[in-house]
This record gives sequence, C-alpha cells and structure tokens, in this order.
Amino acid sequence: MKRRLPFLSNSARRGLLVLEWLIILVVVGVCVFTWHKPPKENADITGQSFLEEKKQAPATTYAVAEEKVETFPFDPNTADSTSLLRLGLAPWQVRAVYKYRAKHGRYHTPEEFKRLPGMTYELWERLGPQVRIARQFQYIDESEKRSSYVANSSSVPENTEHASIPEKKDSVVERPRKFKSITLVDINTADSTELMRIPGIGGYRSKKIVEYRRKLGGFTNVEQVMEACEMPDDILQWVEVKESVPVRKVNVNKLSLQRLMNHPYITFYQARAIVEYRKAHNALKGVEDLRGLEGFTPLKIEKLQPYLEF
Repeated sequence: MKRRLPFLSNSARRGLLVLEWLIILVVVGVCVFTWHKPPKENADITGQSFLEEKKQAPATTYAVAEEKVETFPFDPNTADSTSLLRLGLAPWQVRAVYKYRAKHGRYHTPEEFKRLPGMTYELWERLGPQVRIARQFQYIDESEKRSSYVANSSSVPENTEHASIPEKKDSVVERPRKFKSITLVDINTADSTELMRIPGIGGYRSKKIVEYRRKLGGFTNVEQVMEACEMPDDILQWVEVKESVPVRKVNVNKLSLQRLMNHPYITFYQARAIVEYRKAHNALKGVEDLRGLEGFTPLKIEKLQPYLEF
C-alpha cells in the first residue's frame, strides 16, 4: 500500500485498507445471499403454474341434496317404504315397521306406532296427529261388544217360525245424558257410555280412556286418565279410583321384549335393558335390580312399580 500510494499518510493508507476489506466482505455476502435465494423470475413462474394447475384440477367436493321431509296423513298398516321415507323415517325405522307388521299383524292404535324404535318427541309431535288407523284394524269397543251380544241373544219363539215379524223402524241412537251435578265415576270399571255422561268427554275421549285402561292394566290414580288423550283438567273432579279393583301386573321375568313394550310405561330401550339383564343374571329379583338399568329413573320406577311382578 505504501509503494502504491506514497503520497498518502500512514493513517490514510490504513483507512483505505479497511474500506477495501469492507467492500470485499459486502461483495462476498451478496454473492452468498443470491446463491441461497431462488431467482425472482423462477418464483413468479412457479406461482403462476400452481394457480393454473389449481384452476384446471377437478373439484373434489360433492354437494349432496338434502331429502325434503313431508308431513301428510298416513296409515302405518298400509304405508309403503317410499311414503315412510318421505315422512322423515330412517331406513332402519322403515324396516322396523315392516318387521312389526310381519310379527304382530297390524298397528291397532296410534300409541303402538309411537313405540317405534328411535321415535323422538320432535318426530312424534309432527307425525302423531297424522296417524290414521283404518277401522278394520281398530279394536272393538267394549260397549259395542255388549250391544252386539244383546242383539244376537234375542231369540224368537219356535212356534212363531212362520209368523210375520214386524219390521223395525229406523231408530235414532240417543247420546247418554250428561251429569248435571258432580258425580264420581270409577274409571276402572266404567264403560264408554258411562264415561260419555261426564261433561267434556265425548265418544272419542271415552274410547281413548277405555283403550288406554286396557293397555295400562288399570288405573292406580285419577291423574293417569289424563294420559289417555288431551282433556281439560276439570275432568278430574268427576272421576275416582276405587282400591278394590286390582291392576293387571307385568311379569318382567317372563314376557318377551315385544310384550314388555306393549305397556305404556315401558319403552323399547327399557324393555331391551330388561331382556339383556335376564340373559346375564337369569332373572330380576326386585325393583332394586331396575335402578341400574338404562332409562329407569327413580320417578319412572315409582310410576311403574304398581304394575310389576317378579
């Protein structure tokens, strides 16, 4: 440095030497940085090709159209699978309907269809009012049985074989007269005609009460009559339950799953839990065995206990 620049002082030459080293370091650093970083042009080309490939690539997601759920009147005894699916039932529920009809014949009441596996409150609130059971599938009311029996038992004397029998004129069936004052009616023994004498109970409600009493096995308290169908609360002041009338018991150790489900207080899942417990432990010994089963809450057991036998 001294030979090349003899006219500079020693301090100037040292400063110039430092500057030369700094320039060399900067050049080396730039070279190293550009060597590790891909060219900008290549990066732009790669990004453009990726966007083009993405546009040309076929879509991998598929939109499945939701099936429209409809609500319309139907008879569970005659409805086909297409109609049941349109109502919102799952395919496995439709198969359960066909199995029930194959095993039990027909649905006789809307409450029997209510015990369809997987039936929720939301689904029943929508389908319950639409259930229509044809008359040929309904149970005969007890009052109708008695009236037909009386009509068939009236015999004609033998010596009047050739006698002329006067033709019966068309008679108008009179409805039972309503009670004018509070009169207690035993809901465990009253037929539909006597129930119709209670203000607020007509033919439909009286049949529902008699039908529900048959399925339940008898009433243990007057509040249970409100479970038969929708009725005003003041009906309770006209009815009573006499303790002398026993209720029909349900043997939880002998009845099948379907027979257990026929009771209004036992659901499909509770009946299945009982059957599975019997398979594992042979039999239930008492109410205490029910407390650990699925769906048997203390309130449910208290309500069901009068109808159980072991």
